[in-house]
Amino acid sequence: MRLADFIDSCMEEILGEWEAFAATQLPSAATVDAFALRDHAPQILRAIADDLRQPQTAAAQSAKSHGLAAGGPSAAQTAAEVHGTLRARAGFSITQLLSEYRALRASVLRLWMKLDRSVSISTAADDVMRFNEAIDQAIAESADFFNQEFTDDRIAREAMDRELMRNRGRLEYASRLSNVGFWYCDLPFDVLEWDDRVKEHFFIEPSARVTIEDFYDRIHPEDRERTRSAIAASISSRDAYDIVYRTRHPSSGEIKWIRALGGTDYTSDGSPIHFDGITVDVTAQKLDEKRVAESEARHRGVITNMDEAFSLFDRDFNIIEVNDAACQLVGIARPQFIGCSHWQLFPGTYESELGQMYRQVLLDGQPRFLEHLYVYPDGRAVWYEVRAFKVGDGVAALFRDVTDRVEMIEALKSADRRKDEFLAMLAHELRNPLAPISTAAELLKIASGNQDKVRHASNIISRQVSHMVDLVDDLLDVSRVTRGLVELQKEALDLKSVVDGAVEQTRPLFEARHHVLTTRMASAHISVHGDRTRLTQVISNLLSNAAKYTQQGGEITLNVTVEHGDAKIEVKDNGIGIEQKLLPHVFELFTQAERTPDRSQGGLGIGLALVKSIVELHEGKVGASSNGPGMGSAFTVSLPIVTSAAESVPIHGALSSSPAVKPLKIMVVDDNVDAAYTLCALLETEGHQVMMNENARSALESVERVLPNVFVLDIGLPDMTGYELAIRLRQNPHLANSTFIALSGYGQAHDRVLSKGAGFQHHLVKPVDMMQLRASLAEVGGTESIKQN
Repeated sequence: MRLADFIDSCMEEILGEWEAFAATQLPSAATVDAFALRDHAPQILRAIADDLRQPQTAAAQSAKSHGLAAGGPSAAQTAAEVHGTLRARAGFSITQLLSEYRALRASVLRLWMKLDRSVSISTAADDVMRFNEAIDQAIAESADFFNQEFTDDRIAREAMDRELMRNRGRLEYASRLSNVGFWYCDLPFDVLEWDDRVKEHFFIEPSARVTIEDFYDRIHPEDRERTRSAIAASISSRDAYDIVYRTRHPSSGEIKWIRALGGTDYTSDGSPIHFDGITVDVTAQKLDEKRVAESEARHRGVITNMDEAFSLFDRDFNIIEVNDAACQLVGIARPQFIGCSHWQLFPGTYESELGQMYRQVLLDGQPRFLEHLYVYPDGRAVWYEVRAFKVGDGVAALFRDVTDRVEMIEALKSADRRKDEFLAMLAHELRNPLAPISTAAELLKIASGNQDKVRHASNIISRQVSHMVDLVDDLLDVSRVTRGLVELQKEALDLKSVVDGAVEQTRPLFEARHHVLTTRMASAHISVHGDRTRLTQVISNLLSNAAKYTQQGGEITLNVTVEHGDAKIEVKDNGIGIEQKLLPHVFELFTQAERTPDRSQGGLGIGLALVKSIVELHEGKVGASSNGPGMGSAFTVSLPIVTSAAESVPIHGALSSSPAVKPLKIMVVDDNVDAAYTLCALLETEGHQVMMNENARSALESVERVLPNVFVLDIGLPDMTGYELAIRLRQNPHLANSTFIALSGYGQAHDRVLSKGAGFQHHLVKPVDMMQLRASLAEVGGTESIKQN
């Protein structure tokens, strides 16, 4: 608060102290009431306050400080003049009158500093100087009229001079404390009268004579013309001179920031005669401002260029700053942000987790973080990652769009759930055939003499093993296809023959479930370029899928049409249908619709994923549709057609009978004792002489005694691989004509290449298909019968 405003606002408190002091100075013989004690004190204070607010020339200030500014004989009496007269009449001495003013000075400054400690040094120094000058003027006016009542003018004048001298001392003291310097210049400019402080501001020795050239020489070159213009403008316009410029040391280059304030005195005809004022060193303030500005610039640069969106709220959550990233992220221009309430701009956030977090950060100052889903009024839903922290009295927030990440995580969680469901399903499907196999094995133990029961048990085991092989083949198929390891044997195909093959494969399933299958071909000759086996697999999978998910006695249609240059294959059923939420995922791996508690449909939920992969390898497309649960489903496959079809290659079915095989000497090497034993037993029943070894070492030790015609070697042996064993055995010249058959759980192309490289003529996949094994044995060239003893 400036001193003038303080005097106006605290007038009664000041007057109370003034009156209390005046009462202590009252002569014992005088009788003066409280009103008389104050007399013109309020008017004096108001006059001082008004004087502090008025622009003041240096000459006028100097006159006041010397008590020379009293009005002339014809001027109306001032409050101070009347006060001096009345105090003289009340019996006060000049010393008591001066004591009143000293007490007034002390009271005002003490009360002012007590009330407001935030006044800057330069502002306080200016007000104090002006106040002291005003008090000096009031003393001079009071003393003059006091002396008109007393003839002892010399005593009054000496006392007044002493008071003025003390006041000048105080003024000099205030100047030293506030780093203020005084300068006086007669016009036109020549020699300048500067005190030591001003010379210090300009890096000039205290004893040096100063000219106007020295003044401009010490001002920084970049500020000279600006300062020259400001001085000329102040003198010509009679406005106050107020400017900040830099002074520079001539040798070291040290810089000071100086603020200069002043004004001009004029003669009665308007001619300027004096240009006086003060200087204040504001270097520290300027450096602080520069550091703050640089810091703000750096922070603003970081905020502006950062990828994360940034917003700053005041304590009422009005938006006071945002960066470009925030504007782009939410699609709102910056002018629409600034000054708006966050709660109004983003409806619904006040009571949300986000709003609660913001308010908690404002309350306790602890930074916080959350992921928040915000739905815009237009229905657009966005996941934001938001970090909030307190800044000053407000809250700042960093936020970014993490919708893709959240959706990806949810997709991964969903895939993980589907994988777990698939593994549970796989375990169930594998247990299904294991149960009858186990039971049939027990039956063979106790019914070895009953040929019908043995045959029945054997058939059960054969069927269930075949089912397990189908499951494993499905797994291997989807693995190979999805990883791009399948090489298609493409040729021009008549699509009707492919459809007929698929229908034939699935006929037993349709008959078992009493379904009616209707097949329609838009043309008798629709040709596509593809792999016959794989396309047959695609259509049979769709037909099997329809049959499994349609209640018994259902109706299924297979339509083949031509649309836009593509062959369109549609399999439609009136089965259980598909939920809308599941429909977009039916071609994903491990996805399966709800199944009945007895899981009677079977399968692993990978058939449609396999269909999609194979069709895309043929540059085709797949689709699915359903009106919902109980409303049936439709699956479509689109394949590019070719204009002319080459003669399609017929499908070769399985061998109808086993070839005749001469008795052979066969060595089986497998560390799975049960598997090796059963295989040896089967081979022995077919008339072969069979030797069994559980590891490679024993095989190498016994081979010389037997010299087998055929080796059936497990690849995964414990002491060396089957590949290595085959290489070692082939080094024996007596085994040059022997046939080597690899037995492995892996049957991919890469595995077959490895076995061929090791010298194997055949590669069979576990569990052994006896028809394939018999076919391989039948190819053994130059086979001779086992010598009879």
